[in-house]
Amino acid sequence: MNKTCLLNHDEINLKLDRIAWQILENHVNSNCIILVGLVDRGATIAEKLKNIIEKNASIKVILAPIHIDKSSPLKSKITIDNSEVLKNNPVILVDDVLNSGVTLAAALKEVLTHIPESVMTAVLANRAHHKFPIQANFVGLSLSTTLKDHILYEEKNGQMSVYLI
Repeated sequence: MNKTCLLNHDEINLKLDRIAWQILENHVNSNCIILVGLVDRGATIAEKLKNIIEKNASIKVILAPIHIDKSSPLKSKITIDNSEVLKNNPVILVDDVLNSGVTLAAALKEVLTHIPESVMTAVLANRAHHKFPIQANFVGLSLSTTLKDHILYEEKNGQMSVYLI
């Protein structure tokens, strides 16, 4: 399998810092932000964003991991941990890679049932092959790929990488 490194650990940390600051800038008047990370890689990124935001601002950040079957997101049962905190609060849906938009669309549908104040999306990598009208508000890296290409976020031994496969 051919892998091309698109982002190394240090580059990802810079992207996460930038995304965290953009989230703060967009929620300057909020008392609390809810980060809904898609389990498992999106939840990992949400946790990293939470740590950066809390280090740089006094805003309260709550994690609410969302459990969804990524192989069949529109047909699977979706659950959100800590879902009661979504009501009347700004929500950021977080995932590692936005591919077709199907998984984020399914997650958005579930999030909206909890009546949040607003919903935005944050992804580390955004591809240009969306099947659904889902856009990423906060993006680390945008790229156009062929339909055959795959983008992979990986974390091994504490080192993060994004690859084109």
